[in-house]
Amino acid sequence: MRRPVVFLVVAILAAALAGGQAWALRWTCDDAYISFRYANHLANGHGLVFNLDPGERPVEGYVHTLWLCLLALGVKLGFTGDALEGWASALGTGSHAVTTLLLALAGWRIGRFAWLPAAAVCWSLLHHAASLAPAGLETALFTCLVTAMAIAVAMARTTWHWAAIGVLGAAMAMTRIDAALFCAATGLWAFAAGWRSRSIWPPIGCAAGFLLPYAPFFAWRYSYYGYLFPNVFYAKSAHDPYPTQGLHYMAEYGKCYPVLFVALLVMVLVPFLPVRRYRDAEPPHPDGTRLAAITASFVLPFLGYVAWVGGDFMFARFALPVTPLLLLALDQFAARLPRLAAIALTVVAGAVTFWRLEPAWIARHPNEHGFTDNRAISLAPALNSGVPWTEAFRAAGHYFGRLWDGLPVRIGIAGSHANLAWRSRVPVAIECATGLTDAYIAHLPLAGRGVIAHEKNYTLFPGYLERRGVHVMFETSWNSGEPIVDTFRDILFPTTPLPTPARLVCWDKALLMEWKRRDPGVLFHDFEQVLDRYLQELPGKDPAEVRRDFAAIQRFYFDHNADPARRQRFEEFLRGR
Repeated sequence: MRRPVVFLVVAILAAALAGGQAWALRWTCDDAYISFRYANHLANGHGLVFNLDPGERPVEGYVHTLWLCLLALGVKLGFTGDALEGWASALGTGSHAVTTLLLALAGWRIGRFAWLPAAAVCWSLLHHAASLAPAGLETALFTCLVTAMAIAVAMARTTWHWAAIGVLGAAMAMTRIDAALFCAATGLWAFAAGWRSRSIWPPIGCAAGFLLPYAPFFAWRYSYYGYLFPNVFYAKSAHDPYPTQGLHYMAEYGKCYPVLFVALLVMVLVPFLPVRRYRDAEPPHPDGTRLAAITASFVLPFLGYVAWVGGDFMFARFALPVTPLLLLALDQFAARLPRLAAIALTVVAGAVTFWRLEPAWIARHPNEHGFTDNRAISLAPALNSGVPWTEAFRAAGHYFGRLWDGLPVRIGIAGSHANLAWRSRVPVAIECATGLTDAYIAHLPLAGRGVIAHEKNYTLFPGYLERRGVHVMFETSWNSGEPIVDTFRDILFPTTPLPTPARLVCWDKALLMEWKRRDPGVLFHDFEQVLDRYLQELPGKDPAEVRRDFAAIQRFYFDHNADPARRQRFEEFLRGR
C-alpha cells in the first residue's frame, strides 16, 4: 500500500478514535453550568449576564465569549435544558477530533516520507485531552485554534493568508485571555515574514485581520463590564505569581505522560539533528522546518506562563492547549530516523501515551497537591449513594426549578452548586467559592495561597451575602459568626435521590411559607418560636448580650419580616423600660 494512503487512513482512524473516546467520556464540569446560564440568558434576550438583577452591573464571569456564543446558538437551535449539555459535549468532541486531523496535516508537511502521523496518534490516545473535551468548557476549542494558528503561520505565503491568521487570532482571543501569548508570537512571525520579503504587508495584514473584529469587541466588553480583564482573571489571582505550584502542576502532568518530557527534549534538540534522505522519498516540505521554530515559540512561553500563574485546579487542563504542538516534535524527530525506526517511534509513543501513569491521589478531593481529576470527583458517588454527584445535582436543580418558579429567590453557591443555579433558573446566584461571577469577591485581596484559583471565598466577606439579599447558602459550612442565629440556619430540601441541605442567610417568613406550601417536606426551624422563648427569658438577660443578639436577629429576621410586636419588646428592654 502506498505511503500517502497509509498515512491518510491512520490519520482518519486517529481522528475517529479521538472523537469516539471523548464522546464515550462525556460529562459536564461544574464551571460549565456557569457558561450555560450565561448562554441561556444571552439566547433569551437578557444579554451576557449571570444574574437577572437590575441593581447589579453585569459581571464577566467567563473568558470564552466565542464559546458562549456557540452555546447560545445551541439554545436558539432548541438545545435547552439537559440537551444543552449534549450540544456542548458535541462541540468539544468535534474540536478534539479536528485537532487530531490538524496534527496529521502538520505531520505530513514535516516529513513527506512519513508512514504514520506520530503526534496525531499520541493525541488521539491522550486520556485527559479526551476527558476534558466534552466537559462543557472551551478547552478543546481553544486547543484546536492554537494548533490551527501554528500550522497556518507555517503555511502563510500572502498578505491575505496573514489577514486570515489575524482573524484566527481574534477568535482565539475571544476564547481565552491567555491567547495573548500566541497572538504576540504570531505578530513576531508576521514581522519576520515581512522582513524576509522586504514588504510591510504581512504584519499589516495580520494586524488588520486581528483588530477589525477584536477592537470593537474589546470596546464593547470594556464599556459593558467596566474592567480591562474578565472577572475570572481577578477571581483566580492570575496577576499573583505561584511558580512553585505551577512547576509541580506541570511535573505531575509530565509524569503521567512521560512521552511529553521526551517531546520537550526533542523540541530543543531537533534543529541540530540532520535530515535523512531516501531515494524513493520526497524531501521534507519547507513548512516543516518553519513549523519546528513556530511550535517552540508557542509552547515554551506558554509553559512559562502556566508555571507563573500556578497551573489550575483541574489536572492537565492548563497544559493541554500546547500539548498537540509539543507532540509535533515527535514527527520532527521521526523525519530524521530510518523508516522502520520512525514507525517504531510512533507505535511506542502511542502505547506509552495510552498506558498513562496516573497517580491514585489525582481522583481525590481535597488532596495535598492542590489539583485533581475533576471528572473523577464529579462522577464519584454522592455520599456513598451510588449516584454520581452530577446526577444528584441534576435532579436537585430540576426540583428547585419547580419549587422556586416565579419567586424572587437569591442563593449562594460554590462549586457543583452552579448546576443548581442553572437548572433552577433562580434570578440571582452569588458564586462564593472563588467569586467567578461576583466582582466584589473577585477583587478581594489574597489572604494567603492555597488551592489554586480557590483562594477567595465566602470566609473573607462577612455580611456580604446579607447585603446582597441572599436567602439560601448551599455551602453548608457557612456561618455569620453569630451563634444566636447560626444555630437556626439549617434547612433541608427533600430532593431525590439525596436530600439537599443548605443554610438560611435570612429567615423570610413569606418566602419560607410559600416553599412549605409548595412542598410540605421542606424542613427548617420556626424562628418565631425561637424568638418567643428568647423573649420569655429576656428579664434575666444581660443588656449588653441582648444588644449584640438583637443586632444579629435584626439582620436575620426583622429586616425581612414585619413584626412590630416582637421588635418593640426588644427595643423596650434595651431602653430600660
